[in-house]
Parts: sequence; structure tokens; C-alpha cells
Amino acid sequence: MKKKDKEIIHKPDMLQTLFTSTIQFVRKNAKWCIVGLVVFLVAIAAGYVYMLHLNSQYGKIQYKLTQGIQSFDEYNANGKQEDIEKAGTIFNEIAQKKMKQSYYIAKLYLAKINYMRGKNEDAKKMYQEIVKGTSSSMLKTLSEKAIQHIDKKQ
Repeated sequence: MKKKDKEIIHKPDMLQTLFTSTIQFVRKNAKWCIVGLVVFLVAIAAGYVYMLHLNSQYGKIQYKLTQGIQSFDEYNANGKQEDIEKAGTIFNEIAQKKMKQSYYIAKLYLAKINYMRGKNEDAKKMYQEIVKGTSSSMLKTLSEKAIQHIDKKQ
């Protein structure tokens, strides 16, 4: 064997050196390491709880959206004014939360309700907001077609 190879073999392993120096550091700074570990675990737990909260909120919004759509469909089926009022209230509630796609779906229904009530300018503004804000090509297409329909009527 060459002399250089023998030197490499006799040098301590890099992983072993790293492990040993880490153990020494933890022993010297045990108090700060424990504090750091606790802070890290609390941050992880807080992030997890926040994700659970967001999922819960999203589920509630989806349930409300379903209720609003059902009320809107009931109005279309039987023409009762109370159903469209209920749908409008629910969609306004959802729109105030501003949770991404649910917000734009609620705005789409609110615009349709405004159009049905003869408030064409309000409906057009809502459709334009959807076109500008959403990333959903389906919602954009529906809104653009509704704007074209309103423009033809005027």
C-alpha cells in the first residue's frame, strides 16, 4: 500500500467525528439543547393544530356552500322567494370568509341572484371580479359568458 492510502485509513471516519462532536456539544449545552428541542416541538404542534383548524373551517364552508346551492335549486324548482333569500344569505356569508375557490363559487351564485333580481350592473361587477381573481378556467369561462349575455341584453 502507498503511504497516502495508509494515512487515509488511519484517519477517523468523518461520520464518527461528526457524531462525537455533536454528542460533546449536547453535553456541554444540554440546557439550551433541551430548550431548543421543546421550542421546535411546540412549533410543530402549533402548525399541526393550525392545519386541523383550517381543515375544519374548510369543511364548514363546503357544508354551507352545499346548503346555499340546495336553496338556489329549490328556488329554481318551486319559485319560493324565501329559498332565494336563504341562498343569498348563505352565499354572502361564504363570500365574507374569502376562502379561495369557495369565495368565487359563492360570488358566481350571488351574481346570478343579482341578475335574476334585475341588478345587472352589480352582477356584471361580480362576474368581472371572478374573471380577474380566480385561477379556475371553468369559473372564468362561466363568468365571461355571463358578462357577454348581460352586455347583449343592454
